[in-house]
Amino acid sequence: MTITLNGAPERLETDDATVRGLLKAKAWSFPLIVVTVNGRLVARSAWDSAPVADGDVVEATHLMSGG
Repeated sequence: MTITLNGAPERLETDDATVRGLLKAKAWSFPLIVVTVNGRLVARSAWDSAPVADGDVVEATHLMSGG
């Protein structure tokens, strides 16, 4: 499947077409990640069930804190 991830085309070979599966495929394990799919915020509690489909536009941003 092909999606747009953070503004760039991304080809994914995954059997788990969910937000959690996408993050796992990209090996993103940052503690604070905000994800939108097609402009809609996906709550962390929904990552296991929120689908990512061919053609979707996904934005995944990791937040950093500091001082």
